[in-house]
Amino acid sequence: MKILYRNFIRLLSIGAFDAQDTVEPMSEYKWDKLLAMAARCDIQAFIGTGIIRYDKKVKDIVPQGIYQKAKEYGVVNGRVCPETADKPKYSSHKQIKKFSNFYLNRKYNQIVFAEVHSIDTSVDSLVFLDKLISNINTLMNTGLDLIQLFDLGYYLRENGDKIDFIKIESWIKSLKLNKISNLVGCYLVFFFHFVDAELPFLKSVNKKNEKTVLKTLEATLASPARTAENETDRQLINPIDKPNAHPMKYFSYFPLEASSRLVSNVIKSLSNIDE
Repeated sequence: MKILYRNFIRLLSIGAFDAQDTVEPMSEYKWDKLLAMAARCDIQAFIGTGIIRYDKKVKDIVPQGIYQKAKEYGVVNGRVCPETADKPKYSSHKQIKKFSNFYLNRKYNQIVFAEVHSIDTSVDSLVFLDKLISNINTLMNTGLDLIQLFDLGYYLRENGDKIDFIKIESWIKSLKLNKISNLVGCYLVFFFHFVDAELPFLKSVNKKNEKTVLKTLEATLASPARTAENETDRQLINPIDKPNAHPMKYFSYFPLEASSRLVSNVIKSLSNIDE
């Protein structure tokens, strides 16, 4: 992996969770590229905090100009993406749509219904499941969102002792999330230095998963930042929406939902054509 990617990941984990890691020396040009990568992913606060924290421990690694830019991002005390104080309220009768697939939505609502009526209801477990599903949905719709991934990891570390992982594993199996949730676990290991003991739902970190993680990172960092200006240009060049085939990248991880989502995207695309 390129030194830029290595330092990017290390500073991310240092800034997000104060991980103990080593940053490699780079030229100021490469440091500027790293900051640009952080801006592209909208995680300047994480990277800036990581730079400031590391500079306090090890001097003469971070150039002074880069350190000053990092200070402009602002040091983060605690969380970067604050969580609402109140936990979601789950209703046994309200039908919630989490997936494109009808069967999966029905299974999800059955899980909520059963848990709400359980004698040992665990809201923390339901919240964790929802955060996991949100990460999976974002991954399949648009790709990796490091802020959302951090939110999942932070919730896990703050509330892991309250989460019933026996229930979580049962729900993951029921919703056919085994492979895709394992991939999300690999992202937590790779980007935020989580260990296996923190991720009971993680089954393995194999070569295929590592390759997918690296490809996702490269694609995320290589893609241009989405701005209102370039979105307008894109729409002018191509006024007819194309069906989003991105879910098919994860077909081998979540085939039922990937195929359903592609069909749904095609239907939406066709319905948006102005005849």
